[in-house]
Amino acid sequence: MLNRRLLRIKVFQALYGYQQDEARDKKSVLSFLEKSVKHVEDEYIFLLSLPIDLRYYVENEQNPEEILYVPTKKDIETGKTFIYNRLINILDRSDDLTRKIKSCGLNWHNHKEEMRILFNGFKTSSYFQKYLAGEKKDFEAQKTLMMHFYKDYLPKQEELHSLMEEIFIHWNDDKKAVFNSLIKTIEPLNESEDELSLKPLSDDYDEDWAFCKTLLNNCMSNENELTELISDKTKKWDSERIADIDMILMRMSLSELLYFPNIPIKVSINEYLDISKIYSTPKSSVFLNGILDKLMNEMKASGRIKKAGRGLVE
Repeated sequence: MLNRRLLRIKVFQALYGYQQDEARDKKSVLSFLEKSVKHVEDEYIFLLSLPIDLRYYVENEQNPEEILYVPTKKDIETGKTFIYNRLINILDRSDDLTRKIKSCGLNWHNHKEEMRILFNGFKTSSYFQKYLAGEKKDFEAQKTLMMHFYKDYLPKQEELHSLMEEIFIHWNDDKKAVFNSLIKTIEPLNESEDELSLKPLSDDYDEDWAFCKTLLNNCMSNENELTELISDKTKKWDSERIADIDMILMRMSLSELLYFPNIPIKVSINEYLDISKIYSTPKSSVFLNGILDKLMNEMKASGRIKKAGRGLVE
């Protein structure tokens, strides 16, 4: 499954847009949420295809002015590192990856300047230089180089993040999950791989989508009731001064407490406290913790919270 923290953030973003929309169109917000969840795989496919397009760029389109007029042995070896990388061969001959690249409708051919910057930066990196200086150029050495590419190099490249943010509005939220998935794809590959069949990012997309859809619908359908519960505990606060973000996060937490019998209480509170530290004010998590703790204790005492499994209440 996709990380539940990421799914909660997706629902939070959809609810924030819903609250700001005067039309309060539930179908539109549901469509927005579905696209947001599916875009995570598009980001993954786009980056997984990068070495294939980088190789084509190095072999066919690299500006001759960027290398010496008479290439040195090191220049030649640098080019060969991508052109003859056997792990990239595995990616390139994957029909599954080819289909998914076409399906997401994205490619790197319109981003040659970014490819130039990324390749020039990588070929001067310590990982690349260590590979060139090493005696071993076998498959495992080539795979290690590409692991460094995804694990250590790309996550630090501002040029890449700027491009991804232009294409995918929620890249900053998704990038950790995407890079983790890329590493999990590359790490187990072996040289005898005949046909790379990509595993979906989610082991059970239907379950992930059901969680998102149910959480979104519960928060929208029970908005008034959830807001009243919160208002009863915030009478000393001017409701207009409570940040919209904090209200949404509290409603989401309460929705999980009341309508998700298989999620532990502590998870349904702590997750939203952590999300508030990212998206709300510095003091929000303390405020939310106080309100949610009071509501949780009252609802447990009254029997409103019903959890289905052992250990889910405490």
